[in-house]
Amino acid sequence: MKVFFTLLIVLLTISGLALAQKPEIIRLLFRPDLTMSPQGRLFAIDSVIDARLDTLSHIGAWQYASGKTAEIHLKDGFKPSLTNFAVNSLPNIDKKLPSYALTIHEFTINGTPLTTRFDLAVTFSKHIEIAQPKNNSNAVKNSRQIERVFKADVIVENSSKTITEVLKQGIAIAFLKFNDFLANPNVVPAIYNDLALESAKAAQDLNLLWATYDSTRSDEDNLLRCSQLRPGIYQSFSELRQNRPSLIGTLVVEEKKGFADLRKPSGSWSRTNFFGFCNGKDLFINTRSYQHFGITRRYVKVKSIGRYLLWIDNYLTSGEITGASFGLVGALATSSYTDCMVLDMKTGGVFRVTKDKLPEMLAGHDDLLVEFETLPNPRDGLQHFRLLDRLNQLDKPVVTR
Repeated sequence: MKVFFTLLIVLLTISGLALAQKPEIIRLLFRPDLTMSPQGRLFAIDSVIDARLDTLSHIGAWQYASGKTAEIHLKDGFKPSLTNFAVNSLPNIDKKLPSYALTIHEFTINGTPLTTRFDLAVTFSKHIEIAQPKNNSNAVKNSRQIERVFKADVIVENSSKTITEVLKQGIAIAFLKFNDFLANPNVVPAIYNDLALESAKAAQDLNLLWATYDSTRSDEDNLLRCSQLRPGIYQSFSELRQNRPSLIGTLVVEEKKGFADLRKPSGSWSRTNFFGFCNGKDLFINTRSYQHFGITRRYVKVKSIGRYLLWIDNYLTSGEITGASFGLVGALATSSYTDCMVLDMKTGGVFRVTKDKLPEMLAGHDDLLVEFETLPNPRDGLQHFRLLDRLNQLDKPVVTR
């Protein structure tokens, strides 16, 4: 009887956790907006192609101050919502404007109470008819294909607008830049990239080169499936996820106790703020992705790679930083690191693991959930790391690395 009740309690515990582990979802109603049309518009959109690396329903995540995250979805589905928005925000009255296909390569928005960031990568393509011979016949048939005309990589960071407003702002920039190109194709380049100027200066300072990659993709273009981490600098979560650093060359890295700085070839400190980098063996993530108050060390070494990237650090609150005037930060920085930090490889969100967040992350792994329930101290960050590291090993694709 005692065994029966023990088993019953375990099953009820797991069931209760499972009910609480359904991710919160923010569903955005994304309707057409006629104010999106650039002045003197020279184009219309007739179709949207979803070419994202992960064609999932969610487009990002919102992280609350507590560390809890919610998935962001477009209420009517990704492609239907974007098609309706792009086509009807730019009406083509009497079919007087040439129509283009809009291909979406990246559409990721992540936000916190402090700021919201939207990464958008799109191409505008024209439709062309290609005559192809029919089998065993002199006759020909026309095949409709698309030809790329313009590419836009847009980044929007805003602390005062809603999620929907930030999305519209990014798309409006892409529309405007494409219209500028159509108005002056001999003057305006066929590509727009928000990171181009900053990246060019960084490449010069660090004596690095721009990386080029084949348009086809393989397991080597997936951080969780690749057999070899490519060394170089990541300027975005997308580059990290694809194992495609945009700046490559010899990195001068100063590493100490799991933290690192990038140096210029002269030895002076590089002030450029990157998302992260890889030295060919280990990954390093910028601590400013989760510490918004300024920390001495800039990059932290990832200790576990899988469903989540994991590392250990001290997560300092704004109250602790305020205590810097009393000399507290130095004491905190030299104390042992006890918080388990996470980068979610599905959403790109970075946060500290808490006892309330962990059951949601362990969902579907009953043995790990039961082990969590038996921890003497459920707030122990080192134990959080241990459980999530085991989760990474269980969920990790089988590759040779």
